Amino acid sequence: MSTLIPRGPSNSTRGQWRGRGGRGSGRGRGSWRGRGNDGREQGPNPSRSRNQPSKNAVDDAPLGRLITKIALESTSNYNTDDAKITNCRYAASYSLVDAKTPKIIVPGEPATWTPPQLPSQLPGDRGDYLRDHNGARFPEHPMLPSVYSLLSLDKELDTSRIDIMGCASSLGDILRFVRSVDLTFRFDVEMIGDTLFMIRNCRDQVIPDVRGYGHSFLDTFTSFEPKLRETKSHQRIVSYSFSGLKCLVRFECDGYLTSDKDDFATTVTKPDRLDLSESPTIETAGKVIPQRSIIEIKTRSKARSQTGAPVDMDEQFPRLWLRQIPNFITAYHTTGNFEDVQEKAIQQELLDWENNHQSELQKFASILRQLIVEVKRAGHLKLELCRTGLGPLELREQVGKPREVLPSDWRDTWARQHQGPGSDGAACLSDEEEDDSYPSLLSRKGESGESDDSDDDFSLDFTGCDPSCGYCGKCA
Repeated sequence: MSTLIPRGPSNSTRGQWRGRGGRGSGRGRGSWRGRGNDGREQGPNPSRSRNQPSKNAVDDAPLGRLITKIALESTSNYNTDDAKITNCRYAASYSLVDAKTPKIIVPGEPATWTPPQLPSQLPGDRGDYLRDHNGARFPEHPMLPSVYSLLSLDKELDTSRIDIMGCASSLGDILRFVRSVDLTFRFDVEMIGDTLFMIRNCRDQVIPDVRGYGHSFLDTFTSFEPKLRETKSHQRIVSYSFSGLKCLVRFECDGYLTSDKDDFATTVTKPDRLDLSESPTIETAGKVIPQRSIIEIKTRSKARSQTGAPVDMDEQFPRLWLRQIPNFITAYHTTGNFEDVQEKAIQQELLDWENNHQSELQKFASILRQLIVEVKRAGHLKLELCRTGLGPLELREQVGKPREVLPSDWRDTWARQHQGPGSDGAACLSDEEEDDSYPSLLSRKGESGESDDSDDDFSLDFTGCDPSCGYCGKCA
């Protein structure tokens, strides 16, 4: 969700709207997922126009020179490895807060699922909400806090083995293209070293006049630890291999489930202060939460469906799969009165969805490989990936002032970062803590749970590839 922005006079550009129990101003769910209207990333809909994001300068800017087009039909015969996610693990995390100067809390901590007794009557959401907290707080370089948290938590991170780093929403846009969903979007793409970065460019975009109960639900049914009550948005980065590509995927985390069986006192090495330009203020607080405990929450009005049909999971699985979120909570209400809240473990369902959509996911993998090739070929051009409606993907030059993923010294640091023997890019856990991979999605039938971080997987060279080989990375 997103932080409420005050309508009246204020000394701050962010509102101090406090949720139940004084848990901070508005909880700050960053990416617009339609919760104010009990929906989620379902594309343009005239009936929801009052909750559509306002335009920003990037949205209104003309499209630049076309570099290349990627049509869905051209991916149909690509040869790829199994298009499956393996070796999913925690990579880094941080909490965004309001401060006079940019500040992050590392590793931070998501909110805890603390539901009250049902039924629970909640007030409605009101106001304007930020769409992207990273873009709003770091408008020049929205990926900066993510890179900071990664490098400060893991000094041995080998960035040369990372093929893709981006927010889940940008990857989701490409996956919607593969699934022939009618959607218009544009976001920046840039190569730094061997890594393709995908960056949302909505910056300080807001969703005006939000209505619904989604934000109010989060304030009432989840809570932050006392030291983290100033959190506006908790950001989580997971690392996994997808069809031979090593990916770092950032997403906003709704919360986590506690369990007597789990020890949540996982420690990390104290984050290092990075002596680089534009470094945010960093505070050390929170703890690492295992991926198996992460939750996604969706509210739904019973009045939206005459039949009272449950949430259509076919619409939810793609986003949950990209984020590898194993627990899904649906909350049904009538005019804000929540009487039916359902918790469900969906690990096996995510695996089933993945197995049943191999054709689409192979196309998805091929497009990611092709993007790496095309952005590399473009050299130092500043590019964005665009799509209009049901049209093809278009790689275009940016128009106007160039947008950089990272400041120059950060770029240099990322490009030359190398890890020592034996490190796999996971967070620096204590010696006593076992590796916290995601066993349900890692240990597939017929596969071992061991890492497959071979050079063939993560040191691919696409320069000799073309569509006929599916950008296999092994032709050079």
